[in-house]
Amino acid sequence: MRFFSVSILFILGFMLRIQAQQPAFLQANVILPQLQYSACAWGDLDNDGDLDLALTGIENNDPISKIFRNDNRLFTDIEAGLIPIHNGTVEWGDYDNDNDLDLLLTGIDIVGVPFTMIYQNNNGTFSDSGIGLPGIIEGQASWGDYDNDGDLDILLLGNLISDIYRNEGNNSFVNITTPFPLMESPMGCWFDYDNNGQLDVMVCGNTGNGVFSKLYSNNHGLFTEVSVGPGPFLGLQGGQIKCADLDNDGDKDIVITGFDVNIEGYFLQYRNDGNDHFTKYAEHTSNLVSASIDLGDFNADGLMDILLMGRCVGCGGTSVTELYQNLGSFNFLGVVTTLPGFKQGGISWGDYNNDGFTDLIFTGTDAREAPRTGIFMNMLGDTSFFSPNTPPAITDGFNVSVENDKLILHWNRSFDEQTPKNALSYNVCIGTQPAMFDIVAPMADLNNGFRTIVSPGNAGSDTSWIISGIPAGTYYFSVQAIDNGFMPGEFSAPFIFSYAPVGLEGKNTTEPVCIFPNPFTEKLQISGKNSSSGLILVCNSKGETVYNGLYNGTLNTTNWHKGLYLIRIMNGGNNFTAKAMKN
Repeated sequence: MRFFSVSILFILGFMLRIQAQQPAFLQANVILPQLQYSACAWGDLDNDGDLDLALTGIENNDPISKIFRNDNRLFTDIEAGLIPIHNGTVEWGDYDNDNDLDLLLTGIDIVGVPFTMIYQNNNGTFSDSGIGLPGIIEGQASWGDYDNDGDLDILLLGNLISDIYRNEGNNSFVNITTPFPLMESPMGCWFDYDNNGQLDVMVCGNTGNGVFSKLYSNNHGLFTEVSVGPGPFLGLQGGQIKCADLDNDGDKDIVITGFDVNIEGYFLQYRNDGNDHFTKYAEHTSNLVSASIDLGDFNADGLMDILLMGRCVGCGGTSVTELYQNLGSFNFLGVVTTLPGFKQGGISWGDYNNDGFTDLIFTGTDAREAPRTGIFMNMLGDTSFFSPNTPPAITDGFNVSVENDKLILHWNRSFDEQTPKNALSYNVCIGTQPAMFDIVAPMADLNNGFRTIVSPGNAGSDTSWIISGIPAGTYYFSVQAIDNGFMPGEFSAPFIFSYAPVGLEGKNTTEPVCIFPNPFTEKLQISGKNSSSGLILVCNSKGETVYNGLYNGTLNTTNWHKGLYLIRIMNGGNNFTAKAMKN
């Protein structure tokens, strides 16, 4: 055992020496505005299969907000007409489910007036959506579908603002009531910490009565504070929170930076042990304040690594950039790189040159107090010790169940050469027609799986997806797997099902019924709250009965003729009807 451990350390040391000889990152020769007090985000705005850029910040003492199109690694300002702001956040998301990326911006203008803006993308042309949201200072905004209705809502955090805005469709958002405290210098994130298919929220900041870090559980749209063990999270403000499966065990862990009431900077990792238990792992007193973090698999080994930048209090306020390689089991190794130090800006992983290795963009102020924006190419693919990331396999094993008025879509875990099964995330799309995403947009190309944002899938690591509030109809459902390097697999072939949420006869009762697949060929499955104990009557278009009996899970339809069928479930005096087609 000792020989084995020494051998592993020798090999790791040798690989790190090779890595030191061949710089892990090399600055790309691209022309972009040099920014401070800035934010950045990758996103494929024109659906052409490469990552474009959104940037905000201060250039030459003036705020700017710009979008740059990636044309074969040359970046062109599309002159999107965005409001010039700085000291904010920028995030892509398809809030109107039209299969192109819209943009959410927060920040302050040149005289300090705060703004929160949604810009609608119409085939590459951006316009103000006209949606009125409160401007925020020293905060952030992020997309997330907390109510599982298929469209993106907004978590909005700023000085004395802690809100969720629910997407009502038709360019309308409504502020819902939340128990989140009003805070200064807040930070937060969406993540499904308990794997129940609903997005929970973690928020941190200064309430005026102390600095807090709190987790809120989402129970069908109602948020309640979680009493986490073995003790509360360390209260922090003025940093960032990121959540990812750091130990590949199938649940989301937490990485957080910020400073406490004594302006002491921290960089913490919390391991999610399940049952509301989080272990504070490898606490670091980093002396970094106003720090930014991002998580990504830089060396394509299937483990999420951590990138950290910020201002080092103990070093005269100089800029610092740190890369921590994930060795597994919550062991992280600081990696020596040639990356310059940055502060007062943003960082983001993204494979902008499509070579299978995640690259980096930095914006902010360097160690000489000069504003900088730089793209740093991941060069590990140029060595013989690192193989490029490969996409996960196509998902299969689809099924649908009904719970009250909610549909639950199920699938099997996928497989990937680098990322373990439990750590893969999944991205879901649902539409009323093939290749249409009007119910749940995947922010991806359905033909080849290319992901238009750099992010885990919308279903997280779950192998199910809850969708609620959809009308009766036939739906097309596809899933892709995404690995820890944010590389997507191809989408599955569409799984087709019908859904009838309203009883058509009998008592004045609502009984959801799901028929799948629809159209069907040799087998037909019926799912409903009371279907397992009811009688099933199936008639063809001529009114002839083709099946009349107890529900048995699956109906054999091999000998049925092609055409339309009327399916009725009868239970306790309640009759519920749906239609299905045999091809």
